[in-house]
Amino acid sequence: MHTKIIDPHVHFFNLNKGHYHWLVGDTPPAWPKLEQIKKPVSADDLIDQCPYELAAFVHIEAGFDNQQPINELYWLTEHLSNSQYKAVGYAKIDAAPDDFKKAMADLMHPSLVGIRDITEGEDSTRLLHPHTFTNLAYLAKHKLHFEAQFELENNEVCEQFSNYCQRLPDLKVMINHAGLPQQLALWQKGIITLADNKNVYIKYSGFELLPLNHQQQQTCFDFIILQFGQTRVMFASNFPVCQIQQKYSELWQSHFSLCKSQALWQQLSYTNALHFYQL
Repeated sequence: MHTKIIDPHVHFFNLNKGHYHWLVGDTPPAWPKLEQIKKPVSADDLIDQCPYELAAFVHIEAGFDNQQPINELYWLTEHLSNSQYKAVGYAKIDAAPDDFKKAMADLMHPSLVGIRDITEGEDSTRLLHPHTFTNLAYLAKHKLHFEAQFELENNEVCEQFSNYCQRLPDLKVMINHAGLPQQLALWQKGIITLADNKNVYIKYSGFELLPLNHQQQQTCFDFIILQFGQTRVMFASNFPVCQIQQKYSELWQSHFSLCKSQALWQQLSYTNALHFYQL
């Protein structure tokens, strides 16, 4: 049995050093177990909780300092000094191109492999802005990828984003949290649209924030595998937010239970993340 895994979607917090206005400001998320989610956790803590051999992490930007995002990467250098990891930083994807280039120059760091800019809900219209295509082309040129986080059931945005991916074959894109499925028929249409692009990958994660039961989650998993195949899908935790629904150990056991073969488990829990994130 293959027991080595990589977690490609983890958020490490340090509320004493970072800003995290979204988490500790006047309007924090109305999540169950919020105080538990905010607790500081080390890499060793996660390794101890994991039922498999947790070999590496990918830290996804968590709002440490959105005015100077490089500060999050500097802190990670200390926090994960004994761990194998890569980092996804923050930059505004629809910024004016000159501003985007400066932001990326300021963000350069040995651990950096890509950026994320959350564009959920009404914010998804930012993906339609002409600057977005220009900035995605800049990422592709510099061999950095984009972590896309928006509802794939928004078919107008999904089709335009798919067009970007077709026009930029050197760009790599990672769809976060399974494309946030809620209205499954519309979501399936979005999955089909994006899966046609071989430079688009997807993470199976984030279901603690979605109103889907276990059977619906299984349906989503099966549909993702059908459309994307076994080499462009990966399991992830979204720790610490996953604790809304499950302990870290339980989440990975749930992921394992979705797989019908050891070969599929190895691809989705280790091999695909190893290659995509250059670990």
